[in-house]
Amino acid sequence: MSTAKTKSIILYSDQLSLIRGYSFEQLGHLLSALIRNIDGEDTKVIERTLQEPVLTAYRFIALQLKIDKEKYQQTCEKRKSSANKRWHKKGKDANAFFAMHNDNENENENENEKENENENENENEINKESLVDLGRRDSSSSSTEIVAASVDKEEEEDNFSVLMKEKFMPWWNELVKEYDSNIKPMKYMTQRRIELARQICKTYGKDNLFAACRMAFASPFLNGRSAKSKFIATFDWIIDEKNFLNVLEGNFYTK
Repeated sequence: MSTAKTKSIILYSDQLSLIRGYSFEQLGHLLSALIRNIDGEDTKVIERTLQEPVLTAYRFIALQLKIDKEKYQQTCEKRKSSANKRWHKKGKDANAFFAMHNDNENENENENEKENENENENENEINKESLVDLGRRDSSSSSTEIVAASVDKEEEEDNFSVLMKEKFMPWWNELVKEYDSNIKPMKYMTQRRIELARQICKTYGKDNLFAACRMAFASPFLNGRSAKSKFIATFDWIIDEKNFLNVLEGNFYTK
């Protein structure tokens, strides 16, 4: 698999809250580090040349760059696969077209005759259908739609549970390593955690759930590294709505 080359550096709003108070010198060090990252230099080597608070901001942004690059790579592979499938299908369709052409002419004549017969039959059936029958048919259709909607909702909830267990929890545990964080990795994605996360996503959006988690890992205060407090956050504490907004808005980013 070829590696997609990064063409841009994107700064998100939650990242800007970290660097808004930086001096020009600090911003220069951060930009230099990000350029070295894009050029492929080992991130651990880069980190050894940085000091706080630039180091924390670099880790925060570099992790998002890595995530964005992986997503872009996956998108490129999907587009390539889709294009190959389309061209393959077009080739097969072109070969089949000539073989089917003569048969289609005969089939079209037969289809026209069948359509005329069906139209006459349908008109007769409609005339025979009573108002009671129509009412029963509409009631049955409504019931079917309600059942279908219920099934869709159950599938959506099941999919969210799978994503939280198989995607989100490994991502969270990866952040623990990336930030060398005091925040603990998760061993279990319980149903209570899933429901709280689901409510956060419904209210604030999935992107903000990820952003708040990244903010927590980048916060010295929430990692027990503050001179004012040795408090260490947990996932359950972060997804408590009264804490979530404060984390998302950067209110716990203190030294």
